[in-house]
Order: sequence, then structure tokens, then C-alpha cells
Amino acid sequence: MQQDVRALVDRVYTARRDASPDDAHLMATDAVELARGMDDPELLVRALMAKGQCYRDEGQYEKAERLYVEAANLCRREEAVPPLVTAHVIRHLGDVTVELGRFGLAKTHYEEALELYRDIGDVPPGTLANGIRPLARLLDALDEHAEAVDYWREARDLYEVAHVEAGVEECMRRLNGAG
Repeated sequence: MQQDVRALVDRVYTARRDASPDDAHLMATDAVELARGMDDPELLVRALMAKGQCYRDEGQYEKAERLYVEAANLCRREEAVPPLVTAHVIRHLGDVTVELGRFGLAKTHYEEALELYRDIGDVPPGTLANGIRPLARLLDALDEHAEAVDYWREARDLYEVAHVEAGVEECMRRLNGAG
């Protein structure tokens, strides 16, 4: 049964990439329903994230937010959910709250996610950079440029280590004031 849910979640992301949003929604709904009947909190979190992403793709941020909040609360309650998964969920919750214009709350989510990423001893540099980047972007949007610069520099350095050229380029543009 767990394999079925995992396979459905994987197929959701494939359908999204293949521009089949209706198929993605149906599979995500099935994955959530199946995962709710199991005793595997991480699997339910992954299914909720997949369904939430489908709603984000459509610009239905309120619906997405409800799913990400549920997933984040589950992550915080269940020790069985790995810290990296929890950090990803909370970072994506921050993304949704930005889309909803709740910048103060988004900043709180991004800071929480970043703290979780930093507490993971062996987090890959590109993953950590991806956790820093949205906070830096938000700080820039909030005209907190001095604080954002430190985050952009750190993200740039991590992207360089990870050989993520697009990340390095974005950070350099931001540091040079070209947005």
C-alpha cells in the first residue's frame, strides 16, 4: 500500500511536468485519501504537499495553504517525519503565504525552515541555498536590503559549491541591485 501512495505521488509530479493538471489533481487526491488510511505520517505529508502543489499551480493559494498547514502541523507533531521533509514543507508554506500577501507570516515560516535546514548536519549546499534564497527575496521585497545582502552572499557561496550556475547568477544579480 505504501508503494502505491509513493507511486501516485511520483506520478503527480510527472503529470505536472507533462502539463496534465487534471490527472495530477486526481492522483494527488487518491494519494491523500490512501495515505490518510495508513499509519505513515511522512507519506501523508508527501501526499498533502503534492496536492498542495497542484493547487499552487492553479493559483488557488488558499486551498494550497490549508494543505501545507496540515502537513506542517503533522511534521511538527510526528518524530517519524525527517527534519529535511519538515524544512521543505515549512519553506513551501512560506512560499504560499507570500503568494497570499502575508509577508510577516511568510518571514516567520522561512526563518523556521532555515533554522531546520541549518540544524541538519549533512544538508547538501544546494538544498541549504534553496532554503536561504526565499528569505533573501522576501527581505528585499520588504526593503530590508542590508539583511538580505548577507543571505544573498551566503546563498551564492553555497550555490557555487553545489555548481548551480543559475543560483549563482540570480544571487549576483540581486547583490548588484538588478533584482
